[in-house]
Amino acid sequence: MYKIAVMGDRDSIYGFAALGLEPFPVTDPVEAGKKLRDLGESGYAVIYITEALAAR
Repeated sequence: MYKIAVMGDRDSIYGFAALGLEPFPVTDPVEAGKKLRDLGESGYAVIYITEALAAR
């Protein structure tokens, strides 16, 4: 079964945990790029990124 992740600042993403998504609190854009690659290689089919993080 595929997994779903959500990346962004802590306050914005932890509500998604109640829906079964796995939260990954990241605020640094460089760290977010590394985490995105790691998640993609770890079997996550869908990775949501908050708008604030994507804008950086």
